[in-house]
Amino acid sequence: MDKKPISLACRMDSERAIKLTKKIFEFLVKKGEVVQMETRIAPKIFPHSAKDLKEMTAENTKFLISIGGDGTILRVAGSLPQRDAPPILGVNIGSIGFLDESNERTIFNDIIRVLKGDFLIEKCSKLTPFIVKGSEEIRLSNALNEILIISSKSSKVLLASVKINGCFLNRSYLDGIIISTSVGSTAYNLSAGGAIVKSNMDTMQLTPLNSFARSGLKPIVLPIDSEIEVQLLRQRLSAKIIIDGQKTIKKIQPKTIIKIRKANSNTSFIRLSKSISDNYIRRLRKKIIGTIKVPLDDSPEEEFNSGF
Repeated sequence: MDKKPISLACRMDSERAIKLTKKIFEFLVKKGEVVQMETRIAPKIFPHSAKDLKEMTAENTKFLISIGGDGTILRVAGSLPQRDAPPILGVNIGSIGFLDESNERTIFNDIIRVLKGDFLIEKCSKLTPFIVKGSEEIRLSNALNEILIISSKSSKVLLASVKINGCFLNRSYLDGIIISTSVGSTAYNLSAGGAIVKSNMDTMQLTPLNSFARSGLKPIVLPIDSEIEVQLLRQRLSAKIIIDGQKTIKKIQPKTIIKIRKANSNTSFIRLSKSISDNYIRRLRKKIIGTIKVPLDDSPEEEFNSGF
């Protein structure tokens, strides 16, 4: 029986990422592994091993190594088959790389661990946006992080109506609305004032962008099986839908209804910890929240009592 290949994908605008990808390729070959390359990187490393991302499944691929950062992972996750995709091991060479499990310093030891089966799989839910036209729903691409609905003109605010599971919630002026997954809660959602939600909690979160005074629309966390409906109400002002910062659908016309629901697929990540929960907290502390060194004997200054 043929051995399943390991796939490699990388950030193409970074020589650093390409060089590391080549080193990983050579390392895996020396380990006796079959390696296939994402189509666009294959000519730079090994042209005969090219395979399109959309053809890589868990049936024909052991796992995929993504070299770059969160943007690379989002691109890869969006290009892989949305059903039965192989698990992803992310290698960060960028600034934060919250979704990445490995880096340039640890990747070769980490690969050895994965080949030995010393890892866990974290499955993360995604969202699907639909554009409603009459009785028809036009399905757009799945989102691992977030779906952003934003004004097509940066100087003009949207007027949007929001319903949750068919029940009217709010109508307000705002720059836009973010609907994020738990995974995406630490991305644009967090910068816009949304909450951090652990990735193993199946939720979606609605976060307004610069809502107008007294609008009342605030960030809200909902169960993943909810349906969020956004209708564009401002005449002569179209909108854009941006999915994971990767795909943009322009000129969404006034009166259009956009619905967001849980996708019928998920993305799987390789995690090198004994606990998915501990892994998440460590990544959160290291890459998002940070910490400062505070002396354990720190105490407030004692008040001086003058006796008066």
